[in-house]
Order: sequence, then structure tokens, then C-alpha cells
Amino acid sequence: MKRIALFMGGAILCCGVAFAQTSVTGKVVTSEDGEPVIGASIKIVGTNTGTVTDVDGNFSIVLPQGKNSVKVSYMGMEDKTVTIKGNKIQIELRADQKTLDEVVVTGYGVQKKASFTGAASLLNGSQIEKKSDANFVKALEGNVSGIQMNNSTGQPGTWGSIYVRGRSSISSGTQPLYVIDGMPMNSDVEGTYSGEGNYLDPMASVNPEDIETVTVLKDAVATAIYGARAANGVIVITTKKGTEGKLNINVDIKQGFTSMANNNMDYANAEETMNLYAQGRVAAGQFDNIDDAKAALSEYYEWDGKRSTNWIDEVTRHGYYQDYNISAQGKTGKTGFYVSAGYLDTEGLVIASDFKRYSGRVNVESKFGRFAVGANANYAFSIKNGSSQSTAGAMSNTMTAAISMMQPFYPTHDEEGKYYGYTYGLYNPLALADKLGNVYESRNETLNLNPYLQVDIWNGIYFRTNLGVNIMNYREYQYMSAIYDPQGMGDYNGYGDQFNSRSTTITWNNVLGWNKTFNDMHNVSVMLGQEMQKKSYYSDHYTGYDFPFASLGMNKLSTAGKWEDPAYKQREARLASYFADAHYSYLDKYYASASFRRDGSSVFGTDNLWGNFWSVGAKWRLSSEKFLKDNPVITNATLRASYGTVGNQDIDWYAARGYYMAGHNYNGVVGIAPESISNTKLTWETSKKFDIGFDLSFIDRIHLSLDYYNETTSDALMKMPLSMTTGLASTYKNIGKIRNQGIEVDLKATIMHSKDLDWNAYANMTWNQNRVVKLSSGEPIVNTLTINEVGYPYNEFYMREYAGVDKTNGKPLWYKNETGDETTSNYREAAKRHLGSADPKVFGGFGSSVNWKGLDASVSFNYRLGAKVYDYGAAFTGWGMREMTPLKDMALNSWTEDNPNAKYPRYVYNDPDNSTATSSRFLMNGSYLRLSNITLGYTLPSSLTKKAFMQKVRIYISADNLYTFTASDFTGYTPDTYDNGVIAWQYPGVTTFVGGIQITF
Repeated sequence: MKRIALFMGGAILCCGVAFAQTSVTGKVVTSEDGEPVIGASIKIVGTNTGTVTDVDGNFSIVLPQGKNSVKVSYMGMEDKTVTIKGNKIQIELRADQKTLDEVVVTGYGVQKKASFTGAASLLNGSQIEKKSDANFVKALEGNVSGIQMNNSTGQPGTWGSIYVRGRSSISSGTQPLYVIDGMPMNSDVEGTYSGEGNYLDPMASVNPEDIETVTVLKDAVATAIYGARAANGVIVITTKKGTEGKLNINVDIKQGFTSMANNNMDYANAEETMNLYAQGRVAAGQFDNIDDAKAALSEYYEWDGKRSTNWIDEVTRHGYYQDYNISAQGKTGKTGFYVSAGYLDTEGLVIASDFKRYSGRVNVESKFGRFAVGANANYAFSIKNGSSQSTAGAMSNTMTAAISMMQPFYPTHDEEGKYYGYTYGLYNPLALADKLGNVYESRNETLNLNPYLQVDIWNGIYFRTNLGVNIMNYREYQYMSAIYDPQGMGDYNGYGDQFNSRSTTITWNNVLGWNKTFNDMHNVSVMLGQEMQKKSYYSDHYTGYDFPFASLGMNKLSTAGKWEDPAYKQREARLASYFADAHYSYLDKYYASASFRRDGSSVFGTDNLWGNFWSVGAKWRLSSEKFLKDNPVITNATLRASYGTVGNQDIDWYAARGYYMAGHNYNGVVGIAPESISNTKLTWETSKKFDIGFDLSFIDRIHLSLDYYNETTSDALMKMPLSMTTGLASTYKNIGKIRNQGIEVDLKATIMHSKDLDWNAYANMTWNQNRVVKLSSGEPIVNTLTINEVGYPYNEFYMREYAGVDKTNGKPLWYKNETGDETTSNYREAAKRHLGSADPKVFGGFGSSVNWKGLDASVSFNYRLGAKVYDYGAAFTGWGMREMTPLKDMALNSWTEDNPNAKYPRYVYNDPDNSTATSSRFLMNGSYLRLSNITLGYTLPSSLTKKAFMQKVRIYISADNLYTFTASDFTGYTPDTYDNGVIAWQYPGVTTFVGGIQITF
């Protein structure tokens, strides 16, 4: 009976408890588009009981008696506490703007932004995808402070240099280190025609659609862990990985067209050109009057007085743009994966130029207890056709021929329908671009493989080993046509030049780390590591001529009838490294960090193979102090400072070695000759980096970051001339110093944030001052256009200063002395002056984005102020006096007796007045403001798309490089320049219009 009584009592008690509990089911979705939130945490307030949402965002939970509130949280979204009434509920979470970028990917790991003591900027993949350029790096311009792009061509896939906080070397490499998923990548440009600015950019092999984030590391704390490779900054790319939940298949289809961006390169028509030429012949004393000169010139140029050909229109077009991407992303059990494939095909603005890329990526990671194993693999194959000139001015280039060879009097074809002029020495650009014309082709094949293993040993201690293999196969083929190229026809009967190379970088690193928190007050993170790297390179170079079947389109090198001697090069470099990194925080209020790295590099002298690099940093969160804690206005305030050293080993791999090179043959006898002298003292360039920064947030919606930096590179490597008796021209020595100092300002604001509306804005500004502090001999190095002198920027223009037109005779004037206002019309009497730098004084960007009920819109601008641009090809590209098609403005505004107040000097054939000689007449203000991108999209309601088994559908239109506002004195296709500040025979800037659709299944 007792047992029965106990059983009945227990049953009654259980029933009472059951009646007091409440079973609740619900769903967690995003407020922006109603998508399910997978893996959100649901915790009953006041208890330790909770659950997580499933793959559809659903959950079920039992509320005990007296408990009816739950707290919902998910990383990257705002926490939300709700009171539950009833048995069913739908909870909406909003994106947390404060935590979207709360982690910073740094050297060999990830840190919370809140505890990071260094200077870094982060750009997420969605911002990068807005740009249609083949190279994701161009998306950094204007979006990331401290980033200066140097690229004067609109040709797709063509390389341009990039500075992070200014140029930090004199003769060594100036480009940042690129790291993809933890592995350093080879970003060296390849090719045999460097003077033509025709390099294929290795970073164009990276598909922007695969990128999750790009982090730019700037100061010593952020970069010193990379030691000898970090002097020019580090750009860390993190690709997409598997995500929790069911499989997502993403499709992105873009199509559009390219057109010429706005510019003021308006060339004169045939009549205006003829009038100017006649004026020039009369001024030169060859004719007595304009009419006689025009008659003679019309006969010479076979002009009928009517025909007027616009050769720029003939060689440019609206290019077709198409970009297709598909990816699968998800997680099965404890295995996450991301698989993608992409195809990009963009026709260039100039005929016979284009860029194609085929890419694929597989990222996989699995966890087994304490073990995590994974691999990131990427393959890309790209083809670039067409030649982009820098300052070389080869007539076989399409734009050069159109500008400097062809006249508006010439027809495109003769009476027989053949290309005009090529049979008697004219480089007709239409003929050069014909299928039987010239070939400029670059092929690049890139393979990246990165397997890794991590073991969580015990109590926060872990070990991780990574292997990175980066292989780049490059082939460049250039062919001067035996049919249409006058040089190829006359001298060689076709001339083919093929360059092949393979660059291999193998990196293996091992890291032992420990992360531990004590008493919820002290947080410690320590890392010890070892790394080894081997770089291998070889190239071969073949040249053939006399192509017997060229008229049949057989222009590959294998069809050449005769050959020149081939060339072959091979080299290796190795790097061994040991490093340590430590971080400490107390109460999430006080932070400190330190790192040390010891590198041994084979590229330096035997006396200086090893170098030590280090950093220290600190951060104080003022907003956690009593005087600011819980302040409703100032919601975050931090002060940080860092100092340290990094190195630069980017020089010729055998610069410190004394060696001979074969191939110096004479009269059929094999010969060798000294190529370099030994320098056992050659050592690292060392950059000392100081940074102090302040981060401030107001009402959690306005975020300001301000940094001051000072970076000095000592022991800068410079090429020193050698005595002619050595048989060598120069050798490297550590005898220079260069400094960059500046201020960076970053501002981000959430203007409006509600259930249906998000409106954000950003702005950034960088002021950078570059100065040469020390040179080898102490004496200035005077170049054709520039000067390297202590106390001035590295790219300081130095030439005669133009003083305008002498109204009495139309001759050009220059300032006679280094200072003062005295002028002279004798070019040789004029003194050279310091006339400004190619580097901008201030640069940056700003923009805004709005999301409202499925509609999204964004606009971005970038700008430069204070840079100088020199038109090196002015005498041959519209300003010249040797009868090359003039610009309309010059044709109509050159000095004559009837127009003494003209803008330009008198036009005299062959320029006896030196009007087009090097001077500041062609040195222009390179300041500009560019409407960089406009994007407009609409995401269909999920209630509609799910009926068609689609999670998300977004349609959008986008325009890149829409309009550029330039200075009043600038004349050119684009004020963008290479790093030397020079333009000439530019490939015009390109505006790209794209429409697309994104679908997630």
C-alpha cells in the first residue's frame, strides 16, 4: 500500500509541474529579408536552460513556471530579449553593425577587433563584389585609408602598383605582401616588355566572388610577425568557408558593356588639322602663304578636302562584359565546405584587347574530436590580349598608331578595300588588330594548395601546421605581323617572341599557441612559431622570324622558319624564420601585445644572413573607466600606440653574390663574364614604424578612427655605380634612408536603423608626406624628369618651369633662374626647378548605402588632391609640331598675329622654339574626384521566391568609373598614373555598366 501511495503522490506532483510548464515553438529570422537564422542561441532568462535553432530557423523550448522571457543571440546580430505570450512566436534579429567587423585577420591567426592594438582596415566581400574590375585590389581604392593605387591603363587584367602608407623603399620592392588563407602568395609581375606597362596582374587570378574579407595590415604590431616581407604592408585575403545549416547553392550572373570614360582628349578634325599644319609650314619659312601650304600638304597627304577620319573612334568600341559564378556552401556533420567555379570575359575598350579568366576553388574543413583538418585549393587560368603602353610609344601598339601615326586625312581602307597605308610604312591600327595582324598575348596559370592540421591539445593549448604551395606558370607571346606590321614585313617577314616562366613558392609553418582566461579578468594569448619558405624560378625565351605561312594565319612560334639563340634562367631563394607573439588584456580595458621574429634569408651577404624584427603595442579602453562607463553619448573610446621594426628583402635574389653568367659568346666561341660582385655586408632594409591611434564611437552609430604614423626606412638599398674597369655598371649597397609620415581618418556612421530601413555612410582621408632622408653620396640624383634629393619626395619633378607665351612673337617662355620671375625664350638658358611630387598630398573616398524593404542602393567616390602628372608623350600625342594629329584646343588656340592672346605658343613645323621640350608646360594638376560606383538592387520577397524553391533572389544594376572631375589644367584620358607620375599614349579609362541576378537555392 505504501508503494501505491508513493506512486500516486509522485504522479500527482508530476502532473502539477507539467501543468505549470509551457511548451513553446518558434522561428528566428533576419529582419532584413526574413531569412532563417541557423544556430541562434535561445536561452530562458534567469536560468541555464536553452536551445539552438535548426536549419530552418525553428526551435522548441519548455518554459518553467514563472519564466516567460528568452534571450536570443547570434554572432553578427543584435541580441534580443522577448516576452513570450502563447505557444508560438516569430523573432526577428537585426544585423549588429558593431560586430560585423569584430575580428581582424592578422599574422597566423585571428584577433578580436576590440583587443587588437594595431592599425588595420577591413573590407568585406560584399563591398568587393560591387566592383566589376578583374582585379579585386582596385576595390580597396577609396574604401581603405592609406591605400594608393598607381595604374594608368584601362586595359582589363593589367598590373598597377599599390602603396600602403606611401613608398617605403628607394631601390628595393615597394609592393605589399599578399597572404591568402594564411599563406604568402607570389605577386611578382612577369614579362619581357616592362617599358610598355603591359604586365598581367597576378592578383587578377583571384576571383572576387570567393573572397570573404580583405584585411590591410599597416603598423608594426599588425605586420612585424611577417618580419622581412612586411615593410610595404600586408594584405590578408580570407576566402569563403563552409557555414552551418543546409546546403546553399549560389548563382551570380552579370552581363554588361564597357565604354570610354569621360575625358578631354578631343582631337582636331581634318580641316582644323590641315589649317594648323599649313600655319606651321609658313611659320617655318617653307611657304609664303597659307593657301600655298594647304595645297601642297593636301597633295602630300592625298586629302580630298572632305574626308575626316576619327582614328580614336575607329580603334575603340563598346566591349561586352560577362561574369558567371556558381558556388555551393554548407556543412554536413562536422565537415564544412565551399566549392565554386567562375568565368569572366571582358572585352577591352580598345579593339583586339580583352581578358578572360577561368577559376575554381575548393575549401574543406572537418573536425574529429580534438583534431581539425582541412585544405584550401584554388586553380585559375587567365588570358590577356592586347598591349597597354606606358611611355614606350611603340608604333605597333594600337593606341600609339592611332594617335601618333595616322592622320585624319587618311581613309581606313584604300580604293581596293585593303587597309590603307601599311604597304608603304604606315602602322594602320586596324590592320595591326586584324586576325592576320600583331599578337600580344599573356597566359597565366595559377595553382594554390593549402592543407592544414590543428590539434587542440589541452586547456587552451593548440598546435597548427600549414603547408602552402603556390605555382604560377606564365607565357607571353608577341608577334609582329609579316602581313600588316611594317617592321615585321620589312625586316623579318614576321617576328615572334615567346617568354615562358614558372614561379614556385613553398611555405611550411608550425605554430604552438595558448589562449587562456583567468577569473574572467585576465586574458592571455601566446604563440610560438617556425616557418620555412623556398622560392624557385625559371624562365626560357625563344625568338623566331620568317613566317612562311603567315598569310594563312599561321603565326605561332612553331611555324617560324628561322631562329635566334634561346635564353634560359634559373634561380632559388630560401627563408627560415622563428617567431613569437603575445597578447594580454585585463578586464577588457587594458591591452598589451609584443612580437618578435628572426629571419634568415639567402638573398643577403654571408655576414648578415639573419635579421631580427619586433613590435610592441598597447591599448587603453577609456570608455570602460568610471568617468565614461555607461555614457549614453560616448559609447566607445580607445587610445592605442605601437612601435616596431619590419624588413624588406625584395631585391635580386643573387644581389649579394659574386658570380659569372654564360651566354657572352663571341665569334662562335662560348664565353662567360662577371655579372655581379660579392658583397658580404649586404643586409636588410629596416623600417621603423610608429603609430598612435584613437577610436571613438558616439551612440553606437558614429565610429571615428584617427591614426598618426611615422615610418622610416634605414639601410635602404641603392644601386651604386661601379668603375668601368670592373666590367659592371652598379651594385647594391645599404646607404639610403626614406621616411613616410601621415594622418589617416576613418569615419563610419549608421544614419538610420529601423525595422525596414538601414542607411549607412562612410568617409576616409589619408595625408601622407614622403621624404628622402639620406642618399648614398649626399648629392642629388638628377633624372630626366625628376630628382632624388634629401628633404624632398622620392618622386619630385625637376625641370624647367614654363612661363607662358610671349605675346609679341608667340614664342614659349621659361623662368630663367632657379628662383625669381625673370623669363627667357631660350630653352637652354632656363634653369631647372623643384615643381612638386607625383604623390598626392591627400587621398581617400566616401560613400553611402541604403536598404529599404528589399531595395538596396549604394554610391561611392574616391579622390586625390595635390599630385602632379607629367605627359611624357606630349610632343607626339596632340601637342607636337611634327605633323601628328593635334588636339582641337591646340589647333584653334595657338598663337598667331591675329590671335596674340592665344593659350599656346605659335605652331612651327619641327619646333625650332623647343615649345614641346621637357618643361612644366606638360606638368599638370593630377587632382580628381571620381564617381567610382553606383549600385541599385532589389531582393524579391522570400514569400514569393520560396514557392519556386529559391531562398533568395536579387536583381541589380551597377556602374563603375562613371564620371571623373579633374583639375582645369589637366588634359588626358585619365589622371591616374603609374608610380612615377607619368602618362603617355594612355589606354583610356573605362566605364563599365553591368546588370545581374543573384540566386540562392
